[in-house]
Amino acid sequence: MTDAVLSGKNYVVTGANSGIGLFAARRFAGLGANVALVCRNEERGRAAVAEIVATTGNENVSLYLADFSSLASVSEMADKLLLDFPKIDVLCNNAGGANGSRTVTDEGLETTLVTNHLSGFLLTKKLLPVILNAADEGLVRIVFTSSYGHFNSALDFEDLGLEQGYSTLKAYGRSKLMNLLTARELQNHLAEKNVVTSSFHPGAVRTPIWGKGGALARILGLVIYPFMKSTEQGSDTFIWLASSQDKASTGAQGQYFYERKRAEIAKFATDEDARRLWQASEELVAAYC
Repeated sequence: MTDAVLSGKNYVVTGANSGIGLFAARRFAGLGANVALVCRNEERGRAAVAEIVATTGNENVSLYLADFSSLASVSEMADKLLLDFPKIDVLCNNAGGANGSRTVTDEGLETTLVTNHLSGFLLTKKLLPVILNAADEGLVRIVFTSSYGHFNSALDFEDLGLEQGYSTLKAYGRSKLMNLLTARELQNHLAEKNVVTSSFHPGAVRTPIWGKGGALARILGLVIYPFMKSTEQGSDTFIWLASSQDKASTGAQGQYFYERKRAEIAKFATDEDARRLWQASEELVAAYC
């Protein structure tokens, strides 16, 4: 480590064993932070921890396991984080995926809705006490990985689980819209606290997600692969929002970013829908809080 500017800071990064999550976690560790990697697969998670420690020399890197398609699993993992960390300075809600067909979790909810939105929402709610502990000492950040795909479809509050008209792109796009709206509404809830929230579009990045969204996603990934961003390029705004002292970053105030700039959002990404989504999400995760 050549520049330990994040020394003493506790970072939690979900979806951290590959793609932009892994690259960002490595960067935070390289800057001296204590980094908790939240992963689904233990073997890949341990490999990620070992790689980060080896490349950064920072041994304060730990692994927490959770299946983000299970609210019960995420809740149990959050309890472990609460025991281990009296304060969390930065939470990066990055875990997510795409599904080629509609499936329902063991808890009776549509899988993309749970994996990409509800699990991150639940984790954030459960970690708020230690996030606010950190806010007593300095600026705290909560970053959501959204996507340009949020333009794909407005929310249907009568069918958040897409029982009608399911498609991979619609399910993924709506979940990314939920990430954007959650960042905005969360900022409203924490308006009087020393917490800044944000969401961002990483761009089309060469990550494993293209192979997990069914045939259409695989074909699209192959076609545009030569034009995709590297994980380093895709994680740049992510890292900037989570660690930079730039005024635009520290003053993100729930906004959506691309390439370190506030970006246009869909016209249907309204404050009213943000409030309705928050209420609906609270009801859906209530049993796991």
